Amino acid sequence: MKKLRRNALIIMCAAGMALTASCAAKVDETVEQTEEESVAETTAALETAAPASEVSIAYEGIIDTLRAVRSGDADDDAILDLTAVLSPDFMSVPEDESVYYTMIDIDGNGVDELLVYTRQIGVDGTETPAIYDAYTYSDGEPVHFIEGGVRNSYYLASDGTFYNVGSSGAAYTGFANYSYADGELTLTDCYFTDDSTGEVCWYQSSVGLWSDDKTEATEEEAMAFFEFEAMFIPNELEV
Repeated sequence: MKKLRRNALIIMCAAGMALTASCAAKVDETVEQTEEESVAETTAALETAAPASEVSIAYEGIIDTLRAVRSGDADDDAILDLTAVLSPDFMSVPEDESVYYTMIDIDGNGVDELLVYTRQIGVDGTETPAIYDAYTYSDGEPVHFIEGGVRNSYYLASDGTFYNVGSSGAAYTGFANYSYADGELTLTDCYFTDDSTGEVCWYQSSVGLWSDDKTEATEEEAMAFFEFEAMFIPNELEV
């Protein structure tokens, strides 16, 4: 990063001519100042972030709940209370299908998110993590910011955004992309079908899935929109 910034500044300062001593000094001063600001911002973020041990302890409670559900040790009364912690579809994941979790800092704010997911196998045989639940930690407690499922799947892209595919019937399929920061998803764009015209058509909207604020689109545009590179998930553990 230092080299890229220095080269850019040199190009701007020299404008194709020999770099003067004063200009070179200005470049070094700017690079140093930029690096100091970057360090200061990173330090401030880490100082305000919850201690890693505190976050891990909070997530361990959720992981213990996951294991109790998967093993059948959670009683009926306990399962009724789990809707605030787990997506309902998590309860119906087949016993022979593995469920995984990992902790990863998606938005770079110093706090790990907890992702709970299965591996979805595509037609080409590749496996993509399909997220059932995602949590972050804020103000002393876990925040449940994704509640996915069989007909409402979320995927983490390599750029740190989330892609979602949902369906509420044969005529209603939606693709959406969300940016993520501090436990909040913000819609960037989406495509969806509905039969409001009497036939199933594709639409695009930056407001929301099945919004009245929409423009006509094509299936090819929607399919191209939903092409993305999934993020590699490290430290994967099975529930």
